[in-house]
Amino acid sequence: MPPIVRLVPAAAALVLLGTACAGTSDEPTTADPPSVASPSPSASVAPSTPAARQPHILVVSATGTARVTSLTYVLDGKSTKVSAVKLPWRISIDVPSDGVRHAWSVTLAHGKGNVEVRAIFDGKVVGTTRGSTSGTGTASTGGSVLG
Repeated sequence: MPPIVRLVPAAAALVLLGTACAGTSDEPTTADPPSVASPSPSASVAPSTPAARQPHILVVSATGTARVTSLTYVLDGKSTKVSAVKLPWRISIDVPSDGVRHAWSVTLAHGKGNVEVRAIFDGKVVGTTRGSTSGTGTASTGGSVLG
């Protein structure tokens, strides 16, 4: 018998043996597609890019008895001026969540009385100033925050 003919029954036996054992193996066979676990409905996916992250919040508030003639707040060089603010006053400013430092400031011009300006970044006080005058005055605070 030629040598190739003797190998065919041995090869067939190996295929049959492999097929019979495939049902007891923990590893998938090449005929079985890989299983993919689907995430549970409560699983959340964390954003992976800065654009997908929520911004930080800088809250600026002013209280007191003084008449405010003007209030200016600045974030990264962009200035916004508000005239004749009535106290109490408050604004929330979005700060990009980009890992970069962002400079901010608040300046309040006021008449007779007292004022307090407070800045809160993500729940923590980052700046405060108080002023009191019998004439006119200014109150100012500022700093930088990590976005």
